[in-house]
Amino acid sequence: MIKKGYLGYVHSFRGFAILNIVAIHAFAFALIIPLNFEPDQTAPMYVLNEVLFHDSTLYFALISGLLFSSILRSRGYSRFYQGKLLYVLSPYIFCTVVFSMMRWNDMGTGLLAGPSDMSDYLGSILPNFLSGEAQFTYWYIPVLLFMYAITPMLSKLTGARSYAAIPAWIIMFSPLVFSRPEFEAGVNQLNAGTLIYFTGAYTLGIYLGDKLEARLDFIALHLKPLIAVAILTSVLIAILMFAGINRFGFFSVQESLFYVQKLCIAAVILLWLRNLAENQPRWMTTFANEAFSIYFLHVFMIVLLADIFWAAVRNPDFQPFSIYLSGWMYFAFALFMSMAVVYLARLLFGKYSRMLIGS
Repeated sequence: MIKKGYLGYVHSFRGFAILNIVAIHAFAFALIIPLNFEPDQTAPMYVLNEVLFHDSTLYFALISGLLFSSILRSRGYSRFYQGKLLYVLSPYIFCTVVFSMMRWNDMGTGLLAGPSDMSDYLGSILPNFLSGEAQFTYWYIPVLLFMYAITPMLSKLTGARSYAAIPAWIIMFSPLVFSRPEFEAGVNQLNAGTLIYFTGAYTLGIYLGDKLEARLDFIALHLKPLIAVAILTSVLIAILMFAGINRFGFFSVQESLFYVQKLCIAAVILLWLRNLAENQPRWMTTFANEAFSIYFLHVFMIVLLADIFWAAVRNPDFQPFSIYLSGWMYFAFALFMSMAVVYLARLLFGKYSRMLIGS
C-alpha cells in the first residue's frame, strides 16, 4: 500500500543509487591517479568498475521521473517548480560558486588549485554554472533542469493513448541509438547526446510511476528474464571493453548496453525493495536521506583525500591490492565527510541547509 506522499522502497532505491555513483568515482580515482590519468581501459579492475557502476546516474533520472508522476504531479506544477528552484537550482548555484574556487591542478603536484586571481574566479562562475563544470559531476544538474523544464510535455506524451503515445516510446528508446560521450579529460559531458540519454530514463520513470504498482506487478512477472538480460548485457559490455570496441559515429554500443543493463538492474532492485515493505534497509535510507548533498560534495572529498596522500597515490608501482584498498578509502571518506558536512550545515542553518547543499 502506497503511503500518501512517500514511497519507502523508492526512497531506499535512491540510497542504492548514490552509493553506486560514489563508488564509480572512488574506484576510478584509485585506478587512474597512479597512471597519470591515462588508465588501461582493458585492465580487469577498470572493466569491473565500469561494468558495475558506470551510468549509475540513470538511476537518479528514473527516480525523478517516477516520483513526479506517482506523487509530485498531483500537487500541481506551481509547487513542483517551486520545489525544484529552492532545492535543486539553489544548491547548484551555491555549490557552483563555492567549488569554482577549486580547480584541477595541471602542475603535477596535487589535484587541487585555487584560481589565479579574483577576476579569474568571478569569470569562471557563469561558465561553470551553464556547463556544470565546477565539479566534473555537476554536468547532470543542467541535464536535470532541462528535464524538469520539459516535464509537462513528457507527462502529456506518456499519458497519451494508442498512436499518440509513440513519441513517448521514441524518447524512451532513443538512448539505444543516441549516446552520451565517454568521460575524457577536457570533454564536457553536457551535449545533445547526454540530454537524449537521460531524458529517455526520466520519461520511462514518468511512465512507470503513472500506474506504479500495476506496472511493477507486470515487471515482476518477468523478473527472471530481466535478471538474465542484466547479466547478459554485463558480460557483453565486459567483452567489448576488453576488445576495445565501442563507438561507431554518434552510436556507442557500450552505452546502449549500459542503458539496458542499468534499467534492468533498477527494476530488479525496486522489486526487491518493494517486497521488503516496511522493513527497508536502514543503511540505504540513511544515505538516501542525504543523497543529493552527497552528490554535490563527494567528488571534492575524494579529491581532497587524494591531495592529502598525493605522493603515495601517485606511485605508478601501486599493486592491485593497494589500488583496491585506496578505492575503498576514497569511498568511505567521501561518504563520511559528505555526511559530516550535511550535519554541520543542518546544525548551522537548520532547514535552510537544503537550499545550500541539497539536504
